[in-house]
Amino acid sequence: MNGIWKCTMVAGTALTIAVPVVAQSIAERVSAVGQGTVELQFASRPGVCGNGDDGVSIGRSMHVGRYDADDPWSCEPGPVRVRLQIAAGAVRDIQTSVGRAGRRSGNERVTSLGTVPAAAAAAYFLQLAKTADSRVSNRAIMPAVVADSVYPWRELLAVARDTATRSRGTRSSAELWLSRFAGVKLSGHPNDLSAPDDETVSDESQMRGSAVFALAQLRNHEGIAPLLQVARTNHDAYVRRQALFWLGQSGDPRALGLFEEILEG
Repeated sequence: MNGIWKCTMVAGTALTIAVPVVAQSIAERVSAVGQGTVELQFASRPGVCGNGDDGVSIGRSMHVGRYDADDPWSCEPGPVRVRLQIAAGAVRDIQTSVGRAGRRSGNERVTSLGTVPAAAAAAYFLQLAKTADSRVSNRAIMPAVVADSVYPWRELLAVARDTATRSRGTRSSAELWLSRFAGVKLSGHPNDLSAPDDETVSDESQMRGSAVFALAQLRNHEGIAPLLQVARTNHDAYVRRQALFWLGQSGDPRALGLFEEILEG
């Protein structure tokens, strides 16, 4: 069926315009809206869940946003739902959630693109991460990373190294996810971001992890060289991942070199 389907306006409900899937890129379809709110959804990678708002988890140890522990819906599996605020055909803001659909304001006019392929969605958001303004590029990284069946570390590395056009916040977001991808690669589970959470961490490993944290707090990047050594050679997988995590917070170009070395291997 061709054309655009419209729902009748009902008092107290949002107006949704459902756009059928056509032979257009997501970028073209978003730009065509011109002004307003666009929604789309796509499959999430394994281990990703959320509360339908800004709370998103990847595995048992990585959480973004806020959760209510008493809420039975606090961590529901996908899909990933993204809302884009559009002005003059350009994206001005991005909100990402996972799980059940969130609430809308009563008079909100929303254009729905429906369910799109996860790989196409990831490619679209990675392009925004590379080219959009600071706020949008930073927020575009999350939906790209949690999309199912994508392995976007090369694109993230390009963003992290782009000191000419990308903000510090955007580069930091890319570096955080690069550290996670590197950690699961070392654990023998490439691209499974939830994999490290399945193991039991001994008291001894936790103590060594605390020592790694202490290195990360040294001023003037004095701890970077020993952190690199720990990440490369330590026999404790948990300790190595802790070193990678703090390297991902450092903003040091040597950390990016290590991530590339691991992920290329």
